[in-house]
Amino acid sequence: MTGSPRTVLFVDCGSHPLLDLATCARRVGFRVLRAKTPEDAREALRDGRHAVGALVIPADLTAADLGLALRSFRGLASGQGLAVLVGGTRPGPDEYARLRDAGAELTLFEPLDDHTLRFQLNRAVAGSRSGAAERRAIRAPTDWPVRVRIGGREKPARVYCVSATGAFLATSRPSFRGSLLYVTLPLPGGTVDVAGRVVMTNVPGNLVRDNLPLGMAVQFTGLPLDVEESLRSFSEGRAGALEL
Repeated sequence: MTGSPRTVLFVDCGSHPLLDLATCARRVGFRVLRAKTPEDAREALRDGRHAVGALVIPADLTAADLGLALRSFRGLASGQGLAVLVGGTRPGPDEYARLRDAGAELTLFEPLDDHTLRFQLNRAVAGSRSGAAERRAIRAPTDWPVRVRIGGREKPARVYCVSATGAFLATSRPSFRGSLLYVTLPLPGGTVDVAGRVVMTNVPGNLVRDNLPLGMAVQFTGLPLDVEESLRSFSEGRAGALEL
């Protein structure tokens, strides 16, 4: 049986174990494999039963030539490309540069909330750094608690991700598609009030999207230019900070 491209391989051989991170990845909908050594990782990548979509390594992965090691991992992957993420404790500047120069792409550094973990792994397995993805408005993960206002009522939600054009609101009670709603977003530079329409919902059932939390996608409407620019500045800065 061929594995899902949502399979993530954790090379858990650093000084800071990645077990908790792997457990969280499984909780948010990914199939997880764990390797105790780089050779175990290579064996997993060679195994035709697995379609590994992303590789998570510790910042202190031991390798005489880290770039060569990562290229060897990618050469064994069955898909079009293997994204490499770095998990655990944020390293110092020299080690950070070593990882970036070797070809690691995305970060999963502590502290890490479930939304950011899910978002980063989705970026990795979907190849989100392709040209098509870059033409869309940059999205960035958040974990903001908000109150959604609709039709004179309010309900709680959490912002899973946001861009200059919309947001995904995680909630067990999404509104119907086409509904107009209002929400205040707590940007670091100050709150902004936005209006939007629900363009998609993710609810339990046969058509549930495993790559998203339960909730609703909202497309913003009538944004003032300064609010749009604030959202764009935040999302681009946040997304960039999660890359090596």
